[in-house]
Amino acid sequence: MRVPRNRQQALFGSQQKRARRQQKRFHTTLATWRGILSRNTDEFCRNTTIHGLKYINNSKLRNTDRFFFGIALLVVLSSAIYLIQDAFDKWSTTPVIVGIDPELTSIANEPFPAVTICNLNQALTGRVAHLTNDSGEFAMLQLLCRRKVDVEKVKGRSSDWEEFILNVSQPCKSMVINCRFGADDFECARLFHPILTDEGLCCVFNMLHPRFMYRKSVPYSHRNVSLPEGFHSVNWNAELGYRKRGSQPDGDNPLYPRRAQGTGESLGLSLTLDVEADAYYCSSSSSIGFKVALHSPNESPNVRETGVLLAPGMETKLRIDPAKILTEKHLRNVDRQSRRCLFRNELKLRWFAHYTQRNCVAECLSGWLIRHCGCVTFYMPRLNWNDSICPLQKRDCVELIRFRTILAMESCLEECLPSCFDLTFSAIAYSTRISHDGFRQTPSNGGWNFSDSYVERSVAVVNMYFKDPTFRASKQTEFIGFSDFLSCVGGLMGLFLGFSFLSIAECVYFALIRPCRTCSEIRQLNQQKEQHINPRRFLRPANIRYISPANWFAAELAHQLPHRQHFNPA
Repeated sequence: MRVPRNRQQALFGSQQKRARRQQKRFHTTLATWRGILSRNTDEFCRNTTIHGLKYINNSKLRNTDRFFFGIALLVVLSSAIYLIQDAFDKWSTTPVIVGIDPELTSIANEPFPAVTICNLNQALTGRVAHLTNDSGEFAMLQLLCRRKVDVEKVKGRSSDWEEFILNVSQPCKSMVINCRFGADDFECARLFHPILTDEGLCCVFNMLHPRFMYRKSVPYSHRNVSLPEGFHSVNWNAELGYRKRGSQPDGDNPLYPRRAQGTGESLGLSLTLDVEADAYYCSSSSSIGFKVALHSPNESPNVRETGVLLAPGMETKLRIDPAKILTEKHLRNVDRQSRRCLFRNELKLRWFAHYTQRNCVAECLSGWLIRHCGCVTFYMPRLNWNDSICPLQKRDCVELIRFRTILAMESCLEECLPSCFDLTFSAIAYSTRISHDGFRQTPSNGGWNFSDSYVERSVAVVNMYFKDPTFRASKQTEFIGFSDFLSCVGGLMGLFLGFSFLSIAECVYFALIRPCRTCSEIRQLNQQKEQHINPRRFLRPANIRYISPANWFAAELAHQLPHRQHFNPA
């Protein structure tokens, strides 16, 4: 049976009117974005844990009451933002704090300090007596003695600085006539090696072997360094320290640089020094004696500025006071300008193999001299293989740069930050007069036969030792870590606003997830309504079916409303 066309149109018209009414009622409540946001905002303010919003949104309260809570919310929010900004500034600008390491550091795990000893005499009289006043060597000698030199009157050609200083200065075997370390006697000439410093030729003990100390060319005075038989040279640095103690026992094969052997004068370093006062030509200061500097084994000494004077005829005790700085490894993630220190492999030097602030400053000052004078002094690092030693004619330029060291030092310190792991030594000196009886032994017994007057003029005794077996190191750690900063911000937000991470989830849900879900539901509902009321479905011939009159009404409703699976026509 064919369905009458007028009945199809009537059915379509009634369904279309009903869909229009439903669509109009739906759009008036939720269809617009304004309605969606309004409803979500209202529900968020009534259910959120953030303080004050439910009062501001409550339409039952008076406007004055809602205004009061609004002002209170703004004041509290401003206070929270100000305090959070202050916490952020502390976190970003002061990330590191220096405290005391809770664990004691044993001196047995640290090296004995490198000891550099210099005779204030710059040349032995017997070795420079043949020099003429107009020779280049004589002019060089006057510069070593810090005397004025008329370079224009020099006729002879100046020789190599390093070779000249080694030839005219007192050798180490004549300076150190007896040495004892850790209750054992050693051959002094094998333990002390010559080194050129700003005080001329000096003798150094317990410094790194040259193959570990320098990256490029080795200084002339360090090219023939040999250790006593059985010593094992290691590449020590303050960050990694020695290898594990069990892998290389010091007793079977002593490591060099040597470890501290214990506390007290008996287990320290005891030296007998001969200044040879009768052979003095000139002194670098206004006195006769020695200058000694204690420094880390992997850095160059600064004897002129930091050395301690040792007077002849006196016995001096130097009590060593170590100071060590440690840094937590996770501070590598902090910017170096913020933590103000450098780890060992963060900046490679050009001449020294190990980074320390002292080595870096020495290279920086050498660079200053090269840029302004085109050369370096004999004791400064050679940054390039073709760097030359400043001749006599460059004396004025060198002195000008030396007197402007403060300006150069300021710029160098900005580049040369302190080491994150550093070991330094200072000394407290005590002196008394020497008893002459111990120096009247006969040479056949391995001793010496010094007169009382010679001992008083030329001999000095020095004992260097640790007082305590342990010491407290300084440790750099985070002042305010990320967890501390997060706790501070969370505490402020919770105290002032009742804000938490769940509050963030609420904001995201009501601002994004729920509106998007509502729009999606509206879109699906509109598509279904358009499919149900599309008139083309009734006008197409394919939709016209021949059914019995008894089942026509039920079939038509099932076709128009497919989602009603259990429709009962009765």
